[in-house]
Amino acid sequence: MQTKHGRLYNLIVSVSAIVCMWVVWLIAYFAVNDGYVVPSLWDTVVEFFSLLCSARFWSAFGMTLARTALSWLISLALAAALASLSASFYGVRRFLAPFIAVFRTVPTMAITLMLLIWSSPRVAPSIVAVLMLFPLSYAQFMAAFDGTDIKLAEMAKVYGVPPAARLFKIYIPQILPPVLSQVGANLSLTLKVMISAEVLCSTFNSLGGLIYESNVFLDTAQMFALTISALVAGGLLEWALSKLTLLTRRWTGGEGRVRRTKEVGERD
Repeated sequence: MQTKHGRLYNLIVSVSAIVCMWVVWLIAYFAVNDGYVVPSLWDTVVEFFSLLCSARFWSAFGMTLARTALSWLISLALAAALASLSASFYGVRRFLAPFIAVFRTVPTMAITLMLLIWSSPRVAPSIVAVLMLFPLSYAQFMAAFDGTDIKLAEMAKVYGVPPAARLFKIYIPQILPPVLSQVGANLSLTLKVMISAEVLCSTFNSLGGLIYESNVFLDTAQMFALTISALVAGGLLEWALSKLTLLTRRWTGGEGRVRRTKEVGERD
């Protein structure tokens, strides 16, 4: 657990990083001295709050977020199912290895352009996001499966522990925490990939479509504001989903370990 001084230190460092980025922005703005290339902070802030009052922005944001959530869920479910098979059967793992390598290395832009030919600007970004996130989620699940305590599972089997009890008392408590610790970052990454694909596909009624439109009309302040809105949304989603690990503390004995550590500290 973080102490009060630790949280204060983290806050100071985070604020310092934000101030540093703001200073770099100011330096770039005054060095270029062209609002079409680097907009001023004030113009960007005004445009950002203007977007928050726009029904068109919220419609586009909702559509992008819906596509992102759907792609994330599909890739997560697909990775969990195939990783389970791979962990159970070595042949399945070897069979899937070339596919995972291809999905991991194929250029995002190339696959987006191909899918744009075969599908529509509405569908292509979702498929791209699934294909980009699936190998990452699959690798995370495989790492969690490979990290389970095999000796503990074998001991439970020897002592006749029912399969359901082994699943919920041994396997899931070991697999779930490392997987849940990554879901927030994965969703944030999915949002980034989705917006990039939407820009490339010029998807109507999406954040990527609005960014593409801002680029066409040289509205750099709006482009920066839309980018900031995507950063804020991704950061909030990642922070919210990072709290899912709290749900597994009691299940995995995390609270007990923390309590025992505190008791030892008090005795010392």
